[in-house]
Amino acid sequence: MCRLYAWSTAFLNKLNYVRNEQELTTLRKIGAAQSFANFTWSTTPFLVSCSTFAVFVLTTDQPLTTEIVFPALTLFNLLTFPLAILPMVISSIVEASVAVGRLTAYFTAEELQPNAVIHKDAATEDEESLRILDATFTWDRNASRNVLENISFTARKGELSCIVGRVGAGKSSFLQSILGDLWKIHGEVVVHGTTAYVAQQPWVMNASVKENIIFGHRWDPNFYDQTVNACALLEDFKQLPDGDQTDVGERGISLSGGQKARLTLARAVYARADIYLLDDCLSAVDQHVGRHLIDNVFGARGLLRGKTRILATNSIPVLKEADFITLIRNGRILEKGTYGQLVAMRGEIANLIRTANNEDYESPSSSEEGGQDTASPSSNDSATIYGAGPEAEEINEVQEGLNQLAPIRPGGATARESSSLSLRRASTATFRGPRGKLTDEEGPVSKSKQTKEFSEQGKVKWNVYLEYAKTSNLIAVTIYLVTLVAAQTAQVGGSVWLKRWSEINQEYGGNPNVGKYIGVYFAFGTGGAALVVVQTLILWIFCSIEVRAFQIYRSVRAEPANASPPAPAGFPKAPRTDGFCNLQITNDLFRNHTCRPYP
Repeated sequence: MCRLYAWSTAFLNKLNYVRNEQELTTLRKIGAAQSFANFTWSTTPFLVSCSTFAVFVLTTDQPLTTEIVFPALTLFNLLTFPLAILPMVISSIVEASVAVGRLTAYFTAEELQPNAVIHKDAATEDEESLRILDATFTWDRNASRNVLENISFTARKGELSCIVGRVGAGKSSFLQSILGDLWKIHGEVVVHGTTAYVAQQPWVMNASVKENIIFGHRWDPNFYDQTVNACALLEDFKQLPDGDQTDVGERGISLSGGQKARLTLARAVYARADIYLLDDCLSAVDQHVGRHLIDNVFGARGLLRGKTRILATNSIPVLKEADFITLIRNGRILEKGTYGQLVAMRGEIANLIRTANNEDYESPSSSEEGGQDTASPSSNDSATIYGAGPEAEEINEVQEGLNQLAPIRPGGATARESSSLSLRRASTATFRGPRGKLTDEEGPVSKSKQTKEFSEQGKVKWNVYLEYAKTSNLIAVTIYLVTLVAAQTAQVGGSVWLKRWSEINQEYGGNPNVGKYIGVYFAFGTGGAALVVVQTLILWIFCSIEVRAFQIYRSVRAEPANASPPAPAGFPKAPRTDGFCNLQITNDLFRNHTCRPYP
């Protein structure tokens, strides 16, 4: 992209500024602070041992021999590890307390109301599948505000019931009250049979498209083909790299919003439940796709024609297909009836239909001038319209023909399919995880599967150290190595001097020349700690690697555009920083393995 738009110079200047002026400056400040921390940490064990030996020889007449010196040093070194991990222990305790607080809040949270929904056996033909009688619901039973009040609603087997309302009116809360997610204050909710729920925000798992649709149910190839055809997924399968075997990635990142909505709808259809709760499934799809879903899934000839369907939507075409329409406003049912009856009532729903038709017929001229179909309605919960509605005269004719409102038939406005056409219920199979294979293991390699990653084992190669030294300041690296050898020499020299001191004390049977031996031992300890400080300063300040803009530009420009291996759909693509990562790792190795505290 940078080469196509000729942005190479601008990006390299920005890279130089961020790396050399900002990042390295901050790293050098961190190194200076860490050097003084290392000095304090290096001198603390030494000062403890030095002061202990000084107090021993000044307060007792017993000679300081090797039998006393080296066991004491061993004990001091044993105390070094607990002191080193004490800050990490404190940090871990703080993090654990936060985690325990969250787990406690989760495990002590209030359970769902056990008697919110009464579950019974599946209904037969023309029987009620769902009944809500004078029910009031709230999200928090301790709060005074109710979400839904005095709700009475019934749905029969084979009916399509649409729930209409503005944003925040309570459509989604109405569906969730049927699931038992809301706290029921009073009333009765009776559900016959199993329930399938399609949320307004699609949820998909990190697996293949096929595994998302089957979702643990037994494999039925015939009904699977009918499901994907009804949910308009065949064209998407042709575009995906591996068809229905394509991995959707984390949170369905490789799919569009409409594809995820139809995928979750197909999952619910494949489950073959008795009652379907659909929360605005048509808001994320295009106009022609919405018409396809109405004809093949929700409508009188759709795949779910023998099921109870409760759809929260404002789509005018699907309202015409509905057996029963309910309008919710401010948590209460304001209107309910068939499409013709509600239009004749000239209430809220009739106004919604009239407004939608006026908006739909004001825009054809502009869309025709564009030369192509640009109708791609955005996701809107309040008024999502699909397809062209009838003209205003048609609504007036309907209203004139229904001056006297007919009573609502208990069986719905249209004839429903017989229960003999109901889909066979899906049996549940053992789900083997999101990566479980449902087909033959010996198949072609998937294009969207994440390739197996390998990590190098063993020690860091010498060429990495050499590359680090070449890229950094060679003089600083040399001084660093000299100070490293000097610090280790001071550490060994302190131990040898203690051995020499204890041998002389043993020969004399006392502690002669205490000041001399304590002073030399103190010089070894402080000198070694000072050399550790010098090492850290050189490593952080003088050996920091600067970005060579021209080298990067030349390397990237000479590389083909498709040189990097393609990342699977839904997985992040690795940046081109392998060399810098190796050098940064080398920096960490030098800092962690060579700046040892003095014993």
